[in-house]
Amino acid sequence: MDHKTIARRLAEESIVLLKNEEQTLPLTPEKTVAFLGRAQIGTLYSGNGSGGANITNGKTIIGECEKEGLNPETVLAGFYKYKLETEDVSEKDAFDWTKIENIVNSGIMYEIFGKYHGPIPEYEVPITLLHQASERTDTAILILGRNSGGEECDRHLDEDYYLTDSEKKLVKDACSTFPRVIVVLNTNGLLDLSWVENYPSIKSVLFLGIPGEEGAAALAGILVGKVNPSGKLAVTIAKRYEDYPCAQHFSWRKDNLNEILTYEDYGLSAGPNAGADFIKNPVTVYREDIYNGYRYFDTFHVKPLYAFGHGLSYTKFRISDEKIKKQRGGLVFSCTAENIGRLAGKEVVQVYFGKTDVSTGLERPKQVLVGFEKTHLLKPGGTQKIRICIPWKELASYDMNQAAWIIEKGSYVIRVGTALDKARQVCRMDMEASVILEQCENRLGIAEQNRGKTEFLSQKGETGKAKALKPETDNDTGSDVQLIMLKQGDIAAPVKKDRNALDREQEERQKQFLTDLKTVEMAAMCVGYGPGTPFSAVGDCSDPPTVYFEDGRPVTVNDHPAGFPGYVSPALEKKRIHSIFYKDGPAGIGEVAWPTEMLIACCFNKSLWGSFGKAVGEECAGKQVNVWLAPAVNLHRNPLCGRNFEYFSEDPYLTGVCACEIAKGVQSVKGVLVCPKHFAANEQETFRRGSKGKNVNAVDSVLTERAARELYLKPFEMLVREAGISCIMTSFNKINGVFAAGNRDLCTHILREEWGFKGAVISDWGDMDIVVDGADAVAAGNDVVMPGGPPVIRQIMKGFEEGRITRDELIRSTSHFLTMLSASDHFPETGKILQSGTENCNINEMTDVIV
Repeated sequence: MDHKTIARRLAEESIVLLKNEEQTLPLTPEKTVAFLGRAQIGTLYSGNGSGGANITNGKTIIGECEKEGLNPETVLAGFYKYKLETEDVSEKDAFDWTKIENIVNSGIMYEIFGKYHGPIPEYEVPITLLHQASERTDTAILILGRNSGGEECDRHLDEDYYLTDSEKKLVKDACSTFPRVIVVLNTNGLLDLSWVENYPSIKSVLFLGIPGEEGAAALAGILVGKVNPSGKLAVTIAKRYEDYPCAQHFSWRKDNLNEILTYEDYGLSAGPNAGADFIKNPVTVYREDIYNGYRYFDTFHVKPLYAFGHGLSYTKFRISDEKIKKQRGGLVFSCTAENIGRLAGKEVVQVYFGKTDVSTGLERPKQVLVGFEKTHLLKPGGTQKIRICIPWKELASYDMNQAAWIIEKGSYVIRVGTALDKARQVCRMDMEASVILEQCENRLGIAEQNRGKTEFLSQKGETGKAKALKPETDNDTGSDVQLIMLKQGDIAAPVKKDRNALDREQEERQKQFLTDLKTVEMAAMCVGYGPGTPFSAVGDCSDPPTVYFEDGRPVTVNDHPAGFPGYVSPALEKKRIHSIFYKDGPAGIGEVAWPTEMLIACCFNKSLWGSFGKAVGEECAGKQVNVWLAPAVNLHRNPLCGRNFEYFSEDPYLTGVCACEIAKGVQSVKGVLVCPKHFAANEQETFRRGSKGKNVNAVDSVLTERAARELYLKPFEMLVREAGISCIMTSFNKINGVFAAGNRDLCTHILREEWGFKGAVISDWGDMDIVVDGADAVAAGNDVVMPGGPPVIRQIMKGFEEGRITRDELIRSTSHFLTMLSASDHFPETGKILQSGTENCNINEMTDVIV
């Protein structure tokens, strides 16, 4: 399939129809419509930073709507065209994010584009023009644009999450002039939408997000009914910002240090994290614990404006014949989806799992997503059988006391619906006795000096008993609910693969291959090739791209035909180790400008995600890119996060499935790998890596081990165990006081020993002036420091001299890097090592049903 066709299909199936009163949509072709908002012409198709893309002569919403037969009201169309053509374009608006590689070797780049730029004001439309337009049409399409925040910079609350003053006036004037207003959200994140209910003339609302270069055409097709919307929200839209459980625990005003949350604000101690040179030691405390996103709204009965999984269609569907069967590997849900409306369309069947009683044992959210499937295009009266497999691991919770994944004894419910708030109970599952699915060890715990000093959100009171939360009316069906009884013997735990003889032989062969390397050669292999840091690309060019032997020979070179310093790995000619080329990012590599991840997740179409991944893999191969620095799988925790457009969802399971399908698609193309990021707990951009200029330390993400494992590590775990990735990128921030890139619990004990990862761990791109020292990173299991260069080689050599890193650890990390090279077909000498972590039972292929 043509790549642009895939991009258009992605946008078509991802756009979410949030509201549609009086069947306002679809519009009749040839209808005259008043287009309002600067984004009708200045349509936003891309984010910024590493999630940016750039195209010329991009399609506009008004232009594509006109192609589909809608007639723009001429007076207003002329006004906006004139205003846009005569407007001065500032340097910040004209910055081409695809040129970021020119300054990538410098930590100062984060100061350059980490400066907040708010939304561009809307034009003030003369009321006389609105009245003239209202004489020609009763319908207005109001497009609100937003592209604020981004890498190193979170969004602001006032005049960003909330409407700007110019937007408020435009909304008010439009709604008082036109009896039918359609609002389109061309935004890189969520906006406050509480005002929508205050204007009866707003009949329809669509979430377009940042839809890529084909997004305007996709929207036009939906507006005229050529395409039936089928997108579902991958996040919860609250009625108020204060309703988000982390609203008071998220720093975003980078330019006002007095508003940055620190350890002292929580009665915590910075301990060894406090440095003499830092005037601030920021923290972001995950006080909501396991109750992120809909888990909070649903459990604590806080009614959102639009629930997770919500999305309307121009037709209607019915889900029936729901059945659950237990198998050795998990549960299998089946049902029939039927189109009972008048138009062809697609629907998403969503399966949720929860415990009925949390008064004893581990508390849990009311329900969590454990499976979903999107139908084919069903004609009116058409039906489709749906089958969804749910591995036992998706039903388990992490018990910190036992350091184990368990399914506890008790009663559980399975609910099914087309959105979270429409899910009804179809099954009750009684667990006879608790079962340990996987034994682990306690890792990533809260720093010793802070244990017990802060409370995390809980349903339980001081007595340990569940609080008397007022129950809500459930959509349960009653007497026709299926009952399943489970015994310990019914459950087959995932089988952890031990290293086989071939693995051990391969590892030993690689070590032997490296034994004759000099220490400095291995240190040079543990960084990127290029001048590195600090500030090399913007004035200080004192560092060459590598270090040299005493006779003047370079220790490493770049032999990649397309890659450039800062984005390539070093080549070691005497060992026939060749350079590979890394390239940003989630929105593509500069070919097709793809929809951003926040919108893509709303598609809920696994096969289409795979097609997208394969298309990106083909683009990479065509540009000789070996490692695509994506997908980004951090979670939506707060709507002000500047990179939410670059992340899929608030839900870890949806994020993981989406990322796995894309990763498998990319890696189906020979020689191309993915590099998921940012590992881990990087849900805040503000001071994620600190600021040398402001003397501010890197932010510390303080959270419980359970929240880390069940939410923020889960997508990465799925990518390792189910998608066979060979590369992963650490984040800049600290996790409970320890830099992610220098965190042995994270990079070695969990990632390798528990999950079975065998590839290379690389750092995020940035200088080492604040974030973890290169020697400490490699010793902890972060094998490659990027972009690195001579400054970090010197750090590693100094660490070696001081005994902070050993030669064996350098051999180990270099061997991990060779494993990644072999996976990308760039190092055949020692053969290709296959991933062999933990295997979930493939219940799709099992036939031994337990009745």
